[in-house]
Amino acid sequence: MIHAVVGYGRLARALVPALQAAGEEVVVGRRSPGVGELLPGDATRAADWVWLTVPDDHIAATATTLPWRAGQLALHCSGATSLAALAPAPVAAGFHPLKLLAGDADLAGAYVGIEADDVYRPALQALARALGLVPLALPSPMAAQARAAYHAAANLAASGVLAVLADAQALWAAAGLAPTDALPALAPLSHGALDTALARGLAGAVSGPIARGDVAVLTRHLHALADAGLDADLLLALARRQLVLAEAAGRLDAAQIAALRACLVA
Repeated sequence: MIHAVVGYGRLARALVPALQAAGEEVVVGRRSPGVGELLPGDATRAADWVWLTVPDDHIAATATTLPWRAGQLALHCSGATSLAALAPAPVAAGFHPLKLLAGDADLAGAYVGIEADDVYRPALQALARALGLVPLALPSPMAAQARAAYHAAANLAASGVLAVLADAQALWAAAGLAPTDALPALAPLSHGALDTALARGLAGAVSGPIARGDVAVLTRHLHALADAGLDADLLLALARRQLVLAEAAGRLDAAQIAALRACLVA
């Protein structure tokens, strides 16, 4: 079987060598092909499976320009995009690696959302395993509301963390510490929280003043935000959700919960 990868951004630069390492034959299609590459139309004609790894908002337009033939499978890797974007193709499927690829071209170990019919799902699951990925079956077709929730969950787990670290970095600077040291010093704490959550579950990983019912320390944190000129909205929202987790873990008594809730009133 021959795979055509149309577009050559960060995802394609991870996907192509992964496919080749798994023993798959791959041709690359680009508008300005380099040595050994083809134009998108020629790559499509040569392939059995055609991967559209162009930006999300170009998937539908690109699909309309390709010379599809019966029996071909079209795939995109966008968790946010409906398979309807591949409507010109004979058959469509989604293959969405749940991994950020900036600076890291290795897909292995990540989950991959697979959106396919009963005919192609087994083959895509087998390919995922051959690439070192963990296949995750998605509904097919996936309802718009479910797709939005799925993609929002992935985005919150990825870039959402950056908003937390941005406030942490600002507080670090407010403490008189070198801003350049903030991320290297604080990121291991984030890694540690994630490692603990994987081992113990989210509720079992909560730490800090919320987990201890320490209202005095939490109050000082809120004052520190005000002194640094930062809005407390993010800390309050996060603390309220941590409190739900701490309650689920059974780590606080009724008096501690009441005191924390009173402290967290906006």
